[in-house]
Amino acid sequence: MDGPKGLAVDGAGNLYIADTGNHRVRKVATDGTITTVAGTGDPGYIADGGPAAKTRLNAPEGLTVDGDGNLYIADSANHRVRRVAPSGIITTVAGTGTGGYNADGSTADAARLYFPDTVSLDGDGNLYIGDGGNNRVRKVAGATRFDPARFPIADLYGAAVAPHTVQRGQEFDIGARIRNRGPNTVDGESVTVVLTLADGLTGGPGTTGRRLTRTFPGVKIVPYAQALPNGWEHLDALFRVSAPETTPAGTYECTLEIQYSGELNLKDNTFTLPVTVVVPQDVSDETALEIHQETVPEAAPGQQTKFNVLFNSPTGQPVNPGAITQRYTAPTGFVYTGQPSYGYYATIHGVITGNLDYVIEDDGRTLIITANPHVNTTTSDTGPLVYTIGVQALPGARPGISADGSASVGKHAPVQIAAKVTGSAGDETSLRLVQESVPEAAPGATTSFNVEIRSLNNAPVDPGTVVQTFTAPTGLAFTGGASYGYYYVKPAVTGNLTTRVEGGGKTLVIESNPHVNTGSTDATALLYTLAVRALPDAKLGTYDDGQAVIGRLTPVPLTGRIS
Repeated sequence: MDGPKGLAVDGAGNLYIADTGNHRVRKVATDGTITTVAGTGDPGYIADGGPAAKTRLNAPEGLTVDGDGNLYIADSANHRVRRVAPSGIITTVAGTGTGGYNADGSTADAARLYFPDTVSLDGDGNLYIGDGGNNRVRKVAGATRFDPARFPIADLYGAAVAPHTVQRGQEFDIGARIRNRGPNTVDGESVTVVLTLADGLTGGPGTTGRRLTRTFPGVKIVPYAQALPNGWEHLDALFRVSAPETTPAGTYECTLEIQYSGELNLKDNTFTLPVTVVVPQDVSDETALEIHQETVPEAAPGQQTKFNVLFNSPTGQPVNPGAITQRYTAPTGFVYTGQPSYGYYATIHGVITGNLDYVIEDDGRTLIITANPHVNTTTSDTGPLVYTIGVQALPGARPGISADGSASVGKHAPVQIAAKVTGSAGDETSLRLVQESVPEAAPGATTSFNVEIRSLNNAPVDPGTVVQTFTAPTGLAFTGGASYGYYYVKPAVTGNLTTRVEGGGKTLVIESNPHVNTGSTDATALLYTLAVRALPDAKLGTYDDGQAVIGRLTPVPLTGRIS
């Protein structure tokens, strides 16, 4: 064990130990056998409502047990008191997860605690909490009869936001942009984002310590990136952080967690965010830049697509060469098309983009850009710099990869440019399907999950009516309910799918046209939402033996969870 701090005994004589440094609660049965009843051993927080042994605790301390066998845990560094039912399911009975104090009189799960370290029950079922960091003893009246609020089930996910490099002494934003895959709308006040800073970095004004938290009262997070009431398409969970002048140059790793008690799928909700702190150096010319092709464009004959060229300063130094001529030669089978653009995607001001001055020559074979590829000279050009350049595969181009293109940027050594001509993009073999959320349900309950269909490089795909067969993972069966949605267009285009259920729900057959990028109403991606039920006799566990097949496309595995 590692620094055990709390003990409790239930009516059957089992001993419970708060194994604080191991972030677990252990049970010693009357035969002397020890097991873990709560905590995975990794510090942190994972949503309530699931098995306690599969969730995270953070330095648990005090313990107590009521007459019905419910175990209460002072989950100290999570600023909560948790309850583990005899069934093994864990819930929060007190604390929001944000350390602090707010007025008494609210429900316990809406009150803030600050490093609670002891818990005890009286004969009337009242819970007493040693709220250590607040220098108080708090009472939860009738705690043994209290049923914590159940949060709407939803699948939150985030895209990490962190600069590649920052100059010492510079402020920057770090965190995540949060979206909701549904099925339900989420109240932002119930979402807590926790940023743990690396040593050497400090939070902005009004913050103390390395653990920073945020909630989002008054904001509703609507499924599928629909517009929020305030017009946002995502929830910015960003923290202003700085690298003081005393911070040594080097890479610093922060961690960020998205916490929500109604969470369906936790795989997207923990991030490691590396930040490289550099010491400013003298401005240099374009030979100091690292330049490479970031993406290889793929297109069928006659189709258009885009690719990226990345400019970066490998040491994080400022580079400001001034306006220079940049000559791009297209790979065999391709020509340049239209307006190239640039973007700085790692600034504290958000994404900064614009168009580049250009000329196309030699019937499209040559693109000439005149611009200043500067990076790291101010807070608005934090590297890397990304050029996005449009190309088209010639109608008669032969399938295959050509790597004979080049980018000559001023005095910089030429950089190789490659592109690939694919076969016809008109059929379903050009689609890519992924399972976007994992269905989870108790035996006999119903739920739904999403699969997303995209095309390579957002090329248009219009295969016509295709037979699509979905096989349910073990323990689950399809109900026949299915809908589709194009959620990247405004307004979203949605509807129901015609389905056929076979094998008692084991198989769902859809016959439809999974087209994408053929016009303004099917841009980017197609999302299917499929309804399933957990069989009454299903055994608890996670099963990944389901399958999705779209026509001739390679089968994709599907996962489900019985909880």
